[in-house]
Amino acid sequence: MPAAALRYLDPEKLRFFRVEGAAHLRCELEGELCIVECRIRRAFPFSASKNYLSIQDAAGNEIGIVAEPSKLDREARRLIDDELDRRYFTPKISAIQNLKNDGGMWTFTVKTQRGTSEFYVRNWRDSSHEIGPGRFQIYSVDGQRFEIPNYEELDAKSKLLMDQLF
Repeated sequence: MPAAALRYLDPEKLRFFRVEGAAHLRCELEGELCIVECRIRRAFPFSASKNYLSIQDAAGNEIGIVAEPSKLDREARRLIDDELDRRYFTPKISAIQNLKNDGGMWTFTVKTQRGTSEFYVRNWRDSSHEIGPGRFQIYSVDGQRFEIPNYEELDAKSKLLMDQLF
C-alpha cells in the first residue's frame, strides 16, 4: 500500500477554538472540514519543536502539517501552546513519599516541581524505562509521564521505596 502524501496546511485557513466544557480543541479548515476533537502533536519534538505540528482527528489520523505555526493568529498560537504544554509536560520526581502495591497496581505519591502528586502504575516493567543511567521515565495508567531525572539524587527513603520495584 503506498504511503499517504504529506499535506501542508495553510495557517491562514486554519481556525482553532475551545468549546466551553470540551477537553480538546476544535479546528476548522476553511471551506473544507471541522475537526471536533483536534489533536496537536509535535512532528519533530527535539529538532524543531516550534515548527512542524501534526494536526490529527480524534482517532489519530493526520489531517496535515502546519510547518510554520508562527504564521497562525495570536489566539490560535496561545491555544496550541496550551495544548502542547499539557501534552508534553513531564513532572520531575524529586522524592517518593509513599509507594503501595494493591492487586498488581502500584500507587505512587510523589513530590514534583508542581507539588505533591499521586498516580497509578500497572506492570512496572512495561510502564517504566531507564532512558539514561539512573534516569527513569514512568507512564501512569492514564497516560501521564513522570520522570526521575537522577535516581542517585533521591533521598534514602525514596530509594528504599524504589527498591520494591526492582
